[in-house]
Amino acid sequence: MTTPALASAPEDNALPHAAPERLDGHIRKLVPAERQAVLDHFLRLDPLSRFMRFGGVVSDAALARHASRVVSSEASAIGYFVDGELRAIAELHPIGRRPGKPAAAEAAFSVERPWQGKGVGSALMRHLVLLAQNRGIEELQVIFLPNNGPMKHLAVHNAAELSRDDEEMIGRMRAPRATLFSQTREFLGDIFAIFSSAFDLQERLLPPSMRGN
Repeated sequence: MTTPALASAPEDNALPHAAPERLDGHIRKLVPAERQAVLDHFLRLDPLSRFMRFGGVVSDAALARHASRVVSSEASAIGYFVDGELRAIAELHPIGRRPGKPAAAEAAFSVERPWQGKGVGSALMRHLVLLAQNRGIEELQVIFLPNNGPMKHLAVHNAAELSRDDEEMIGRMRAPRATLFSQTREFLGDIFAIFSSAFDLQERLLPPSMRGN
């Protein structure tokens, strides 16, 4: 069976533009200097969200190591920010090339409890497609526990081909090829991320009562 195609993000949802109006924050690529913001986000996940994201119980030390991996040169990541705070992350981790298999990467998502069920994951997925296609990724995979309803919904919504492997569900989607347009969009997004990260850092340094004013 041919892996279902994952449509490219529409222009009005592309980087560096803000997320759809129904979201109260903005979406952009994460930069290496934001490792601490990534770790703080992971530590704010409630126990169930942390368990679902990592497929089991993980220590704070393991989260710290993973936060370093998220902003390393080996991975790419998109963040959802509200008033300067990182509230959700979509990660793209390339999978080693296998003979006769398409170039693949694993996509992973974490959303803090107050922002779950608001379309944040779907918005992040649309942006993650851009990163995948510009890196020659032909197949996106999402791996999640069978009882992870939100991830299953996200995979089905993006026409993923679902299969079960031992105790995990795997959704596979085909990413579109890179174009000059997609590469330009990411380039503009990189510029936006550099400037926005500075503003988000400044926002985080303000007292909570003064944020978003």
